[in-house]
Amino acid sequence: MRVLQTIRTGPDTCSYLPNRRSTMENLVVGQLSAAEYEQKMDEGWRKFGPVLFHPVCAECNECRPLRIPVAEFSPSRSQRRALAKNADLEVCYGQPVVDDTRLALYNRYHTKQEMQKGWPEGERSTEDYAFSFVHNPIPTVEISVWEGKILRAIVLTDVTPSTVSGVYHYYEPEAESRSLGTFAMLQTIILAQKLTKPWAYFGYWVAACPSLSYKANFQPCEILTETGNWEAYSS
Repeated sequence: MRVLQTIRTGPDTCSYLPNRRSTMENLVVGQLSAAEYEQKMDEGWRKFGPVLFHPVCAECNECRPLRIPVAEFSPSRSQRRALAKNADLEVCYGQPVVDDTRLALYNRYHTKQEMQKGWPEGERSTEDYAFSFVHNPIPTVEISVWEGKILRAIVLTDVTPSTVSGVYHYYEPEAESRSLGTFAMLQTIILAQKLTKPWAYFGYWVAACPSLSYKANFQPCEILTETGNWEAYSS
């Protein structure tokens, strides 16, 4: 790993828990191997594009990395329903790209989250999207979900020696009855199964944040503890 710059931001109002203060440590990397990133994930780091980050908050440790043991995973009844509702959709695998279709869907999704969940405002430009999701130092897979020629969802993943790590997903906000969010999350696990990876990583889980607490609904799962050990967690 070659680190070009180390940046610490904050303390700022936490975007997950608004009554808390958040401080983040960021590493801008010029070179990073998949194995190196897997080790960093197991130390509590995540990344967008070439920027690795992790919380270093003085008074809070609620952001806990969560992973799924792929061989043991069993979808719940509601997750099986989500798979059935979307059985008519086509799931495709490829390299991440940015185009007008993806950017429009991303911004529709984000606008809906701003209205419903109070997410920070702001549209993502082609350059922003490419920096976070397309230009990547390690192997990546974009999972795209189509209803005919209509794009319904995108799941962006990183691939390391033992994991498929979900980076971000977004979906058509006007198709709520399809449970596309659950369907998208399941695609990360399905890809890990296809690639015979033992783990699917889901990023940070925050018990008191509705936008992140749902991740523990995928069972069984493990949480990275403060001591650096993965421990089984049951919701």
